[in-house]
Amino acid sequence: MSATDGAERAVARREWVQTAAIALVFWTGMELWTLILQAMRGSPLPLRYAPGHVVGVVIACGLSLAGFAALRAVRDRSRTARGVVAVAALLISACLFALSMPAIHVFTPMLRSDDDYRLQYLAWESLYWLVPFALWLLLVLVLESGRKARRREASLSAALIAAKEAELRALHYQVNPHFLYNALNAIATLILDGRNSQAERMVLRLSDFFRASLVRDPLSEVKLADEVAQQRLYLELEELRFPDCLRVVVEVPEDLAGAEVPSLILQPLVENAVKHGVHAPGQETRIEIAARAESGMLVLQVADNGPGGGGAAGTGVGIANVRRRLRAHFGAAARLEAGPHPERGYVATLFLPLRFAGG
Repeated sequence: MSATDGAERAVARREWVQTAAIALVFWTGMELWTLILQAMRGSPLPLRYAPGHVVGVVIACGLSLAGFAALRAVRDRSRTARGVVAVAALLISACLFALSMPAIHVFTPMLRSDDDYRLQYLAWESLYWLVPFALWLLLVLVLESGRKARRREASLSAALIAAKEAELRALHYQVNPHFLYNALNAIATLILDGRNSQAERMVLRLSDFFRASLVRDPLSEVKLADEVAQQRLYLELEELRFPDCLRVVVEVPEDLAGAEVPSLILQPLVENAVKHGVHAPGQETRIEIAARAESGMLVLQVADNGPGGGGAAGTGVGIANVRRRLRAHFGAAARLEAGPHPERGYVATLFLPLRFAGG
């Protein structure tokens, strides 16, 4: 049995227990109301009649639950089918309860004499009990309507969560192939240039990078320190491509190292900085990764001192991926601002809710 089936059965059992409890309260209340009316008329119930009325409550509860089971069996059928079953359950329950009165009287005294049990009286008794059973039926229909609405809401919520998780996974897995494509091109370039030792070291760094990536759950969040460490692995790869030309500066305060961020959320931004920020050979490229807290938000910034590329106003594939991941993960609570900086190339800034593990 799957976890889903087990959860559904647990919910069904809970609903049955709730309905049984409500039936007991309902019919006990009906009997108490009858006794109060009897007392107000000046003929209170003698104690010797109490067992018969207790048995009556038990039988009424049983018939009510049987009617509830019949309605549950056709809850997914057409409205006409449900209406026919509801009317049939009402009539049968009232008739069977009226017929149970003589049987109860055999074992315990009731507030009626033996000669009361004629066909005419049984017909009148059936009509009399139609009202309480109709009230019970109405109560059950209201309960089931509320439960159906909650089930629909839960199903819709689960579907939305599943869709959101699928979107997050797809966006997460889009990062690695994109990065792999760039890395393999770089390795091929090193080989063609005869820089075989650098190509070999780059393959080893690439292996380390993907080993760290594969153990991460795409839906989980990681500590900022771990995310930055992952980007250092990537930048070590790029430093092999551009020896003595790439300078990396990381400024992450100690008190923000444990902040949680989506896994690989910085990867497209760092790739973007390398791709569009690298200067001509012989010129140093500076890439900065910085973090700060600001008004309850975690602000992450990836900047380069390149010519200010990266797509017009941040419309590249990597930037778009990050924006979609933020929207799927945080909704409107997070955003990305990206674009050329008038003084220092290109800047991408993430604004995320500041939160820590267990917070």
